[in-house]
Amino acid sequence: MSSSSEISPPKLPTRFLRWFCNPNLIEDVEGDLSELYAERFTESQPKAKLKYLLDVLLLFRPGIIKNIELKNGLIHTAMIKNYLKIIFRNALRYKGFTTLNLLGLIVGITTSTTIFLWVNDEVSIDKFHVEGDRIYQLFRNMKQSGREVRTTFTVPKPAADLMREEYPEVDQVAQVSWPIETRLELEDDRTDEVGFYVTPSFLSMFSFELLEGDRQTSLADLSSIMISRSVAEKFFGSGWKDTALGQTLTLDDEQKATVTGVFENVGDNSSLQFDWLLPAEVYYKENTWVDDWGNGSFRVYFTLRDQQNAPIVGERIKNSIKEYAAGQDNAGDEELILHKFQDYYLYSNFKNGVIDGGRIEYVKILTAIALLILIIACINFTNLATARSSRRSKEVGLRKVMGAHKSSIGNQFLFESVLTATFAMGISLVLIQLILPYFNQMVDKNLFMDFSSLSTWIYILGIILIVGLLSGSYPALLLPRFKIVNSLKGVVRQSSGAAMMRKGLVVFQFAISTFLIISISVVYKQLNYVLDKDLGLNKTNLISVSLNYELGERWETLKDEIGKIPYVKNVSVAAGNPLETNWSTSSASWEGKDPNADYEINIMLTDKSFIETTEIQILQGRDFSSDLGDSTSFLINEVAAEVMGFDDPINKKLSFWGIEGRVIGVIKNYHMQDLHESISPLIISCFNPAQSGVALVRVSDNPSEVLVKIEEILTSLSSGYELDYNYVDEAYAENYSTEFLISNLVKIFVCISIFLSCLGLFGLSAFTAEQRSKEIGVRKVHGASVRHLVLLLSKDYSILMIFAFILAIPFGYYYAQQWLDGFEFRTTISPFLFVVAGLITFIIGALTVSFKSYQAARINPVKTLKDE
Repeated sequence: MSSSSEISPPKLPTRFLRWFCNPNLIEDVEGDLSELYAERFTESQPKAKLKYLLDVLLLFRPGIIKNIELKNGLIHTAMIKNYLKIIFRNALRYKGFTTLNLLGLIVGITTSTTIFLWVNDEVSIDKFHVEGDRIYQLFRNMKQSGREVRTTFTVPKPAADLMREEYPEVDQVAQVSWPIETRLELEDDRTDEVGFYVTPSFLSMFSFELLEGDRQTSLADLSSIMISRSVAEKFFGSGWKDTALGQTLTLDDEQKATVTGVFENVGDNSSLQFDWLLPAEVYYKENTWVDDWGNGSFRVYFTLRDQQNAPIVGERIKNSIKEYAAGQDNAGDEELILHKFQDYYLYSNFKNGVIDGGRIEYVKILTAIALLILIIACINFTNLATARSSRRSKEVGLRKVMGAHKSSIGNQFLFESVLTATFAMGISLVLIQLILPYFNQMVDKNLFMDFSSLSTWIYILGIILIVGLLSGSYPALLLPRFKIVNSLKGVVRQSSGAAMMRKGLVVFQFAISTFLIISISVVYKQLNYVLDKDLGLNKTNLISVSLNYELGERWETLKDEIGKIPYVKNVSVAAGNPLETNWSTSSASWEGKDPNADYEINIMLTDKSFIETTEIQILQGRDFSSDLGDSTSFLINEVAAEVMGFDDPINKKLSFWGIEGRVIGVIKNYHMQDLHESISPLIISCFNPAQSGVALVRVSDNPSEVLVKIEEILTSLSSGYELDYNYVDEAYAENYSTEFLISNLVKIFVCISIFLSCLGLFGLSAFTAEQRSKEIGVRKVHGASVRHLVLLLSKDYSILMIFAFILAIPFGYYYAQQWLDGFEFRTTISPFLFVVAGLITFIIGALTVSFKSYQAARINPVKTLKDE
């Protein structure tokens, strides 16, 4: 190991520190930073460098910065006034340049800041809980079809009991049900709200604000209920604080519960959304099946006394289901895994039992787009400043003749760029306030800029400095190097290296635009693919109507009445939407089953009209029949037949949940989840249609008229019923709402990136036109046509755009393939998409260059050759 004296801090930050730090302080400050760096270096070299840079930046503040004096060539008050005058005069003199410069920065800053607001909101979800760093969640990995592993958040209740009793590393354990919609009634007032059954520790583990009641006792009584502020206001008005506690509500027309607490409405920064809480023990007493190790029931959360014990707890709990469920009929090949609660919103996708991304992928994509757009805006500033360099050369020459140092001239251009960035930021902040209402509506959020927060001002100042320094650094380095004689003559020839850099920046800009067009084309094609794909059932003109408990009990009557409505072809009742199957079991048993082969198999509870209504194809055997008493007969899909090893499954014995029967038919595979998931094995049973939660209605026409009639029928069968329905095809499309949102956002940002890239190309073509103005004049004198000159000036940029296209292809293909890999069923990547993306950027870029080249070619040669 090297000694601390041999470990040198990064040179660039050190130079910056020595440049700005007060000479009286530099020795002590630099010494302390070097010691800190040496200590951190032994732990992690990259982190040591990063922290050293941050320390230097944080020291750039009043009290440490050295005095600004004219004799050192730095800026003082008189010089700042002079710079402001020059900036103001140049802005008025070159209005077109100033407008383009500001427009690029304003669009770049506005767009990137808006994206960063969305990103900040995404990464802040669930971060407000005081104990958030210590909260973990149990997940259950279930073996599927002998090949894959499905991960679910429903965990056997005994697993939570085990953690409470036998894990000293665990502090608190809370159980939370899936979201349940329940009707709450108070006399003649009623409302349908979504909430959770929870254990009492839920309130002390999570930091949801409690307005009335006590965290320790509000859910202690089994007849208690806690409601949100909005529910309290619905029932008790604005004076709910004086009347809410102690009131009795009726739940689903039967259960009584006393209000023992009121909590603040759950904000958008929580992934857990609910308007009521009931004691979990109530649900457990009514559903004794939850005590079985083979059944998943609620979500399980727990806090660790020490986060470092997470791997130990994870390893111990891993095989608990296998150990405690061994020998039971419904024992499955299942494992428990841990996942940090705060991470679940962003990392919610699992593949074969392992975390495989989630919304974090879209956060990364939009963060990258925001940074790229900001970089493109800075490149535009640089290119436009370079294009005007010949006009500023005389000014630079005069300043040098008057004794100005290169550093002083460089500081002037840096000052100009920072001031321009400040002005652009000011306008951007106004635009953001105007845009946010529409953007919030698009992304379904409530984003805003909190100007009372210190972090907001740090961000604003940071963007100003970053944009100002990035945009002004190249002109600040380039312009002071002009020779005095050439500068005064207005004859400036820049190096080939500078020209290559400018061209490289344009290639980079258009490569980004091409890459984004390729990406959005693949996303668009995939979304069309999933919406148009044959799912194995007919989702068109199929309506799913939610049923409450009372309607479920009267399913035969409601089916008869709805079937009489004109335009209704078929009616069926089922446990849920067939495209969102959530019930499953590992207890299924069949003839010839390998006792060591345990699979999780999906269950769909329906009536005998399900296949006819959904128009699922039967491949073998027959459908359910009202005449044959099929309450203990089953239909299975192709995957289930494969898992069970049946060549001819018809009439084979099959059982689950204690229901014994025989297979009467095999249906064609249909997608029970979205296309991110593979098709799982499925058993369809019509054992107890009274458990149905939805009515599936197939209509031939006029669905709105049919829905009015359905509401009348259901209201007559269940007083106070409020119609809750969706079109199955639209509900299916909702599974891809995130993809649609990101697709729409990226479309907008692609257009913005192309616009900004064209501004940069316009700046570079303007620079070339200035540099070659005399050449153009000579060619015109010798008879060259405008068309010939336009082609001549556009040729170089056409080559640059071809390079950009070639550069974008491998990156576009790689990232498109990575995104498609998240779908089990996906489209193919066609070379045609790449060609179209290249043509779009080429045509837009060519039109931009041609416009400026045409302007240059139309100039009278007398103006360009008058000095010759």
